[in-house]
Amino acid sequence: MLPPEVDLVFLDYGPNVVNWSCDITGQHQYYEQLIRRLLAYPGNPAVVAIEQLLPNKKPMYMYSEVTASALYRYYDMPYISVSTGIYRLQALNLSGFAEHEIRVPNRVWGFWHYNARGHKLVLDMVVYMLQSATASNLAGIWPEQTDPFWVDEVPGGRTHTTLLPQHPVKQPLLCIMPDELHTYVDSHEGWEFGADDPNKRKYGYISYHNESSGADNRLLIKWDPSAIANADAKSTSFVLILVYLASYSGMGKATLSCSGGCTCGVQTINANITNFSISQVRPVSVNLVASSQSPGSSAAAACQVEVVNTSKGGKYSKFKVTGFVLAEMYPGREKEIGKVAFMNHEGSVRKATVG
Repeated sequence: MLPPEVDLVFLDYGPNVVNWSCDITGQHQYYEQLIRRLLAYPGNPAVVAIEQLLPNKKPMYMYSEVTASALYRYYDMPYISVSTGIYRLQALNLSGFAEHEIRVPNRVWGFWHYNARGHKLVLDMVVYMLQSATASNLAGIWPEQTDPFWVDEVPGGRTHTTLLPQHPVKQPLLCIMPDELHTYVDSHEGWEFGADDPNKRKYGYISYHNESSGADNRLLIKWDPSAIANADAKSTSFVLILVYLASYSGMGKATLSCSGGCTCGVQTINANITNFSISQVRPVSVNLVASSQSPGSSAAAACQVEVVNTSKGGKYSKFKVTGFVLAEMYPGREKEIGKVAFMNHEGSVRKATVG
């Protein structure tokens, strides 16, 4: 999380997916929501975007920068174009700027993530921008902006309507990482908190299930929406993103269900990856609709999400939960849960259950 008094934010945004492009009506709704939240920070930070040139072999007019730049103009934001910075150098075949010289090879996606030289190249552009801005300021080229472009007239209000259709998520509420997860776990029969990776750094609640044993493996996550400081007391709809480990090795299945102060559709989660050898953190999203049967009692208002390891055992018996994200949705927008982004991996948020 950013400190409230932050005054300069560099925004290098792009989901870890190959199809990030100029789809302004879908993918960029997430981005506009992020921009608005950053601009509304108490310290009125300068927000500077960095637009990457992803090597996905698409025509230049189909890159995300084409439509993202419309957001930058709309919100009066400066941005650094890596495309502009290196395109001509690559076109001239200058040594040190080819894809294999600035990116790490990947057998699935080709040259994708930056290597040390690629990261330095982008940082050089950042330093140059800061130097240019300082020189312009000292020269008095830019007058002081006495009437801030972005001002909150009232708490939660905006002087600017969104450029794109409103995103279905009204506001994020919780982002729980492994080190905080235990505070929301009400019971964990058959689950143990720990790290099972070689370096002992990837913590979470882990369960191994053997179908023949008949033992229950139930992880109960619980929270009270009324106890969350920025949650609307009248909220009737939330979205939960459960974060779990998916891997080609040893992972099984689980079911997710809701009770208490919320209802949702039961969801089956398959954590086994069969197509190639990789381990990744994946989300699964469910709508949590406030239960109409539980007004009054604080105990009844608490929402409970139960994860049960239903693996058959043997080679694929493990399930691991590493955290969760909770957000408030606009009422009536529950069927748009597929737009709730965490990481846009196939088989995760796009197959969400609407309760």
